[in-house]
Amino acid sequence: MSRQAVYLGHGREAVQLARVAQQGTAASAPPAVQALLHAAEARGHGLLGEVRACTASLARAERALEASRPGDEVPHWARFFDEAQLADECGHCHRDLQQHRAAARHAERSLQLRGPAYARSRLFCRVVLATARLGLGELEQACALASEAAQQASEMRSVRAHEYIHDFERRLEPYRDAAVVRSYRERAAASR
Repeated sequence: MSRQAVYLGHGREAVQLARVAQQGTAASAPPAVQALLHAAEARGHGLLGEVRACTASLARAERALEASRPGDEVPHWARFFDEAQLADECGHCHRDLQQHRAAARHAERSLQLRGPAYARSRLFCRVVLATARLGLGELEQACALASEAAQQASEMRSVRAHEYIHDFERRLEPYRDAAVVRSYRERAAASR
């Protein structure tokens, strides 16, 4: 539920739900589940712009994931949470906190670790990377990354994938007169 609250943009609710889950599982949850819960809390703090709390939650998530071992019994709903997913969560948090260099570093790491079978997750991460590049003033690279993502989104039946593209395009608005942005918008429109 905390992850759903993040997707809906309800940071405070995401933090509260993640904390309730942490309290409910205490130390009995496998490390991967603990990492997932701390990362969910971090995402909520990131949405709220709470840098210290976000950073502390991400550090707890990293420590928990480092404590996981092959053979740990992990519930099926948490098995996706691995190093690639944690890097993805870090990228999202840093994007929300407008820490563009860190967001780019984590998004690149996630893309390196995550295989092509995770196309939708890779698309989300690619848009986070594009947003980070935009924040760093790398307009051409941002548009190239977003163009790849827009093409992939056009081949998916995912509302969230299209929402990520639209969010990036809103962030492009201040640069709307740049030739590279006009070119991106033409390519993106053609792929829809």
